[in-house]
Amino acid sequence: MKVESMVPMRTDRNGAMFPGRLVALAAAATLFLTPAVAHAANQRVSGSHDKSTAVTLESIPGSTAKRVILSAKAAERLGIGTGKVGEEVVVLKQMVSGLVIPPLEKLPDPKPGGSGVFGGFGRFGVAPTPQQLAPQATSSTAGEVWVLVTLSPAEWDRMAKDKSARLLPLATRNKLEKELWAQPCGMPPIEDMKRSMLWLYYMVPGKDHGLLLKDRIRVELQLLGSNEKQKVVPYSAVYYDGKGNPWVYINGKPFTFERQRITIKRIVGDLAVLSDGPAIGTPVVTIGAALLYGAEIFGK
Repeated sequence: MKVESMVPMRTDRNGAMFPGRLVALAAAATLFLTPAVAHAANQRVSGSHDKSTAVTLESIPGSTAKRVILSAKAAERLGIGTGKVGEEVVVLKQMVSGLVIPPLEKLPDPKPGGSGVFGGFGRFGVAPTPQQLAPQATSSTAGEVWVLVTLSPAEWDRMAKDKSARLLPLATRNKLEKELWAQPCGMPPIEDMKRSMLWLYYMVPGKDHGLLLKDRIRVELQLLGSNEKQKVVPYSAVYYDGKGNPWVYINGKPFTFERQRITIKRIVGDLAVLSDGPAIGTPVVTIGAALLYGAEIFGK
């Protein structure tokens, strides 16, 4: 052994081996035994740790996600909060810009050269400009006014066409004196052939609306499906992964969490409207989803 060659050969008068060599051999043996002893010690420590681990991961059949099981202390430390998948009537809205104009006594004649038809509605070949629609527009607010909005054909298709529109001031303007609603005028949209956009009109009756002609204003339109119940979750329950995919963590059993993919139709206020996701009434994590994702990925 190389260790022996490093130790001087010493004996006493009777040829007995000097005690110093015994010490050296014992030390060498200890060096060779240490890794095995350390491994056994690590196994004992690891075994005791596994019994009291804070995070346990389990495979979920048919999913790439892992089931996360926390100890009671770990769940308390992470401050996990939960809500439920619900079902509510959600008023779907879209905000667009509008222009205040005088009422249109009659529409201008269609210009030649346009098809005059788009999606089944009568159209002008070229939509008139706001100045052409309101040649006498001033700052006067006497009497009824109209509000002109511009929509794409797709936006028009999504609209609840018989619903009133809520009027709101621009962020840089003073607040309106009262809440204002505009009624659909009943006219078919006019097509702007140059931009493939549609012009739509709303009426604001009365004399005390406080609107000024040619002013810009925000118009909140109601969309189709607003009278139907929708599957929703608190938006705080939605977790987006690194690829932008939305998930929620369901909490079917105490301290047990599973990541489930969802499909979001739209966000309305503090709710996410789902087209696909957990069943109604399923508990979902609203506080701590990012921490659970970290525990799932890193196992701690």
